Amino acid sequence: MSHHPVSSDIRFSAGAVIEPANLVNMRALAGFLPLHKQRKILSDLSGSHASAVRGRGLDYAEVRAYQPGDDIRAMDWRVTARTGDAHIKVFKEERERPVIIVCDLRSGMHFGTRRAFKSVLAADLSALLAWAAMDHGDRIGALLFSDQDETDLRPKTGRKQVLQLINALSREHPQAFREGRMAQMCRHLRRVIRPGSAVYFISDFAGFDDECEQQLFNLTQHSDLVAIQVSDPLEAELPPPGVYNFAYQNTRQRVNAADKTLRQRYHQVWLQRQQQLRHHMLRLKTPLISLSTSSSDPMSALRSGLGLQSVSRHSGSRS
Repeated sequence: MSHHPVSSDIRFSAGAVIEPANLVNMRALAGFLPLHKQRKILSDLSGSHASAVRGRGLDYAEVRAYQPGDDIRAMDWRVTARTGDAHIKVFKEERERPVIIVCDLRSGMHFGTRRAFKSVLAADLSALLAWAAMDHGDRIGALLFSDQDETDLRPKTGRKQVLQLINALSREHPQAFREGRMAQMCRHLRRVIRPGSAVYFISDFAGFDDECEQQLFNLTQHSDLVAIQVSDPLEAELPPPGVYNFAYQNTRQRVNAADKTLRQRYHQVWLQRQQQLRHHMLRLKTPLISLSTSSSDPMSALRSGLGLQSVSRHSGSRS
């Protein structure tokens, strides 16, 4: 049995530049992500909790007179009060579920020390999820955030919509660090995500705090959220002992990576940040999938995080 679940001829992108052709190639891997079979998985130190994802949303259809056995939660109190007789709302299933892909392209994402920049991996994942959603006939929307602006693609079906997303991902995005941008992104999401959506938030989650959690809490009351964290090995561990010059935002710093205390403190800060992010997502009941730029094949971790380990490649694909 092959160690990699993906085909040998298609690999995730390498390098520092988002290449449109590579994002188009992600189409070949979409069959490995039957999103409608996804299960929500929340992991912590004590084990895991799994629950079904909401799936397709419901459209309001009509109001009719209440009948014994009807769900009282669907009661239309306004019509009931006006007529004096109990009425309930009747819903019909939406034909296509909105799948919203949120991709963080802030300046901090344009970084990588091994195989690819975080932004390149995030773009690959965005395209892959879009192709997978297209396979299932879902409406695909996207929100792309740089430090200075955002691109909002309203949900539509079809290949043309995926190609529009690929075009938007491949454009140059303004890069100038902006304090509090993560909170602005989360507030924007809370305002624009429609109920019944499946939201995939791809980011390094730098700057994620209590306010961000509160904004996303409001979102999770009516939509499903999956957090996909993209990180680089250098963020967790200093490079091999030596003296290095680092540039971050508008500052430059000389670091002696041979200093054992410094190495330990650096790693501890990363662990604390990861623990805080896990706690935020656990409180939101949102799965957190962690992927590294150093991996040539993030598909296994992605499938595992989406609860798709036991799902065959073609079960969710329309060939």
